[in-house]
Amino acid sequence: MSANFRAAFEAVAGTYPRATAPAFGSSGLLHAQIAQGRPFDVFLSADRARPQALVERGLAHSPSLYATGRLALLVNDGAPGPRWATARTRIAIANPQAAPYGRAAVEVLDGLDVAPRRVVAMNVAQAFHFAASGAVDGAFVAFAQVLARNIAAERYWLVPDRHHRPIEQVAVVVRGGDEEGARAFLAHLAERRTRDRIRAAGYH
Repeated sequence: MSANFRAAFEAVAGTYPRATAPAFGSSGLLHAQIAQGRPFDVFLSADRARPQALVERGLAHSPSLYATGRLALLVNDGAPGPRWATARTRIAIANPQAAPYGRAAVEVLDGLDVAPRRVVAMNVAQAFHFAASGAVDGAFVAFAQVLARNIAAERYWLVPDRHHRPIEQVAVVVRGGDEEGARAFLAHLAERRTRDRIRAAGYH
């Protein structure tokens, strides 16, 4: 599943009675692995396009929206917001070619009055690590990551949804795996109490 969903998954997995063995990474990387035949039962992507591409290729079915992501700018110094960055600021973003949160970050950056220096990470988890380690001045990350680590409110800006296209996170059942188990897990994600936990973890 997409790296941004790790904390939310941990929050909901404890209420799921069946064993799961998650693999986390960028949506692009996981999509490529499934296309190449790596055995997965269910794919939780951070976008809609990659699951749909698997459906069109006959590699997956039963697409469903399980969350809508929220983007945040995490900073190490100063007051975060749309005017925080300068031309000398180093901002980490997830690879926009592979990670929907990176794509959303590019859309936000393109709308700013300045052009800060972009440091491209493999995925949103690595972008967060770059900021947390002090390797960069800030990073565009998933709001869920900020909440999971109890980051102080003065260190991040929750980016309004109007600044980027919706981060629609879609799941599909991968053909040839444990399809019954995959459907059961997706049904669990759709339950009201699970949706409440996902919302509390930082998603719409």
